[in-house]
Amino acid sequence: MTEAGARAGRESGARRIFFYNWPIYLLAWAVGPALAISALYARLPGAVWVGLGAGTALLWSALSLAVSFYIYDRSELSRGRWVRALAPERVDAWVSVDAGLDAEIDLDGALPGECLGCVDIFDGSRMPAGSIRRARARTPRTRAAIASPPTALATRDASCDAVVVAFTAHELRDASTRERFFHELFRTLRPRGRVLLVEHVRDAANCAVYGPGAFHFLPRAEWLRVARVAGFHVAAERRVTPFVVALALEKAA
Repeated sequence: MTEAGARAGRESGARRIFFYNWPIYLLAWAVGPALAISALYARLPGAVWVGLGAGTALLWSALSLAVSFYIYDRSELSRGRWVRALAPERVDAWVSVDAGLDAEIDLDGALPGECLGCVDIFDGSRMPAGSIRRARARTPRTRAAIASPPTALATRDASCDAVVVAFTAHELRDASTRERFFHELFRTLRPRGRVLLVEHVRDAANCAVYGPGAFHFLPRAEWLRVARVAGFHVAAERRVTPFVVALALEKAA
């Protein structure tokens, strides 16, 4: 089965987002309203503020699922036709890097050349979020992957023209680890090769939709910083929906 075919049978993106983050949604839908009703019923000081907080949490939770459905199920993101415009002119070989979940993008249909493999950089000590563990346990991969530390990728020097890192790099919460990871990406690429970095970023659009959850994302400025530290320059950039940024980071010739 191709990656695209496997994705066609995958459950809704919004449904997956819910199950990856169910404790947060449970708090928003059950605990918050219960506290608000109790506070209002008992006429406790600040009950109105508790009620407003619960209402805001409910709004954010509903909005985040609706927007996730749009992004992962209805937008151009998964079809991947936008990828080719960000990739190098010539792609003979490419690699995908993730943390245990396949990219949300039909990469086989988007990139020419040979896929040299998928590298799984999951590291529980560097990626403490419970959501990623639940995601790994719940969602099967569509292709085999090689487990590899993010700071020592199981890739050969100058072995490919493109490396795709989609919705993964933000899981590296430590800045120095991110820098070492990007140095590894730089090592893996041939001259004029590109990293295709796809991420939500901590900006007004994502904060409006995801509320405090948007602070799990990193600012665009941080991705530009680590790219610069590793030796990349930004060759192209695109908004794939108002909530997702794709950066093409190029290694000089």
